[in-house]
Amino acid sequence: MADQDNLNDIIERILKGIQTEDDIEQLRRSLTIVEGVLQLVSQDGEFNTNIGQITGGDIHIGDRTYQGADAATIQQIVRNVFQETSRMHQNTQGGDAAARDIDKRITYENCTFIQFLAKDSNLGNSSQNLLNESDFSGISQESIQQAYQDSLPPDASVWNLEVKDTTQRLQVIEEFRKSLEFVQRLIQDERIPQESRDKLSALAEELAAKKHSGDKTKPPTNFLSNPQGQLESYLIATIERCDDDNEQFLMNAWLIIDDSLPVNSLSKFISLLDQDEQQLGRICKFNEIQQQLNNFLKTSLKHLIGKRYQLIIEVFLPRDLIDTEIDRWEISESIPNPMVEKTILGTEYPIRLRSLERLNCGYLARYLSDWYKSWEKVKSVLHDKPSQELFEHLQEMENFNWKLLKISLKEKIGIKITCAPPRTKIKELFEAILKATTPIAIWTRCDIPNLDQVTAIDEVLSFKPLCHLCESVRQKREQADAQTEEHLGFHLALLWEDPYRLTPNVMLQLTTPGQ
Repeated sequence: MADQDNLNDIIERILKGIQTEDDIEQLRRSLTIVEGVLQLVSQDGEFNTNIGQITGGDIHIGDRTYQGADAATIQQIVRNVFQETSRMHQNTQGGDAAARDIDKRITYENCTFIQFLAKDSNLGNSSQNLLNESDFSGISQESIQQAYQDSLPPDASVWNLEVKDTTQRLQVIEEFRKSLEFVQRLIQDERIPQESRDKLSALAEELAAKKHSGDKTKPPTNFLSNPQGQLESYLIATIERCDDDNEQFLMNAWLIIDDSLPVNSLSKFISLLDQDEQQLGRICKFNEIQQQLNNFLKTSLKHLIGKRYQLIIEVFLPRDLIDTEIDRWEISESIPNPMVEKTILGTEYPIRLRSLERLNCGYLARYLSDWYKSWEKVKSVLHDKPSQELFEHLQEMENFNWKLLKISLKEKIGIKITCAPPRTKIKELFEAILKATTPIAIWTRCDIPNLDQVTAIDEVLSFKPLCHLCESVRQKREQADAQTEEHLGFHLALLWEDPYRLTPNVMLQLTTPGQ
């Protein structure tokens, strides 16, 4: 077994992501379970002098203590190694010293190691009470069993958890701290009556709120610095082609009433389509999209009546339509207002354009990890006024090379395009932005005579901290609408790509069973 210094070296290499196969093998040989507690033991094998015992959220190895993200990383590595060791033991009926040390007396009734995996959750907590008080009688056992299996961690089968009824399943689900995931799976099950799914959505909101309030270390998901008590609400719409002739399009839309709920909570999405359309979406012609979006907006506002909120509209578009002037579309009020002749969408609400291609499973498989890293750079400066060095500057496109641009974008959080991109170059431009996983782009759709567009766009970028950029663009559009002469606000477009806020169908695919 590994000695203390060697084991600490292994842990350090794991945290840096440079561990070797030998490191993992030594770690595996250092694992044992004593009286239901997983331990990393010293070379002399004396358990009372063990150098690593994982308890709660901290990991102590020798004189070092690992916490937070480091502890979580180590826990996951140890968990994977332990699972593999258990599998080896089952296959060999004997195995090496580490496998023979595993105490097979650990059972469901004991739950000691399960609590370690679940970071020492307790059966009597508020989440368990919420589940026990809920009525699952109208849901088939088949649906409950499927949601149960999909919610458990991949290695749950190691424990041979024999459950016979819903009550026991709920108890196991809570032991693994998967109550919210379990309810979310049920909500997505179309075999369950809509009335029951609506009740489950309310339950999920309660579970999410308790989970969120109990996590004191988790940073808020609200980066817009809304006034206290104001909800950060989102209308999210997708527009995609049904055919190659551009005659028919498929639309879908959801409302998030409050995005302060955990980012992986599917229950926060409210479909804005009729029930019979939710599976496939709503088919319409291109000239009908504006009215359909207006209808989605009206439905959203009905859900938000009586609440204090800021509503942000995000629209996923194919890259060749990303230049569509959605912010210039006229909308009608839910209740006719004789004082208002017309309302321009982009003057009332912050509009964020998003790339439909980023919802593609192939794209996510290849680029999601890089996209997360790019977004981390954005988060690090969200509350600062962005320096111009953070944005790649594209001032002319006569000699445009999208592959070179992709390379340049790798070190930036965004791109500012101070010349109107020719329509023939739009696809290539956003090909570079997509493959560089660039989260932010701001550009003008039209070149304005006698306007210093570089200075004008720089002023928008640096007017307020980055987290207020969407609102700064909205204000610029509002200023343009108040006058008749040519103004940048008529043509300003903003791409804002948050990888943690995707459509619910895509998020469900990313949430593999057990996660």
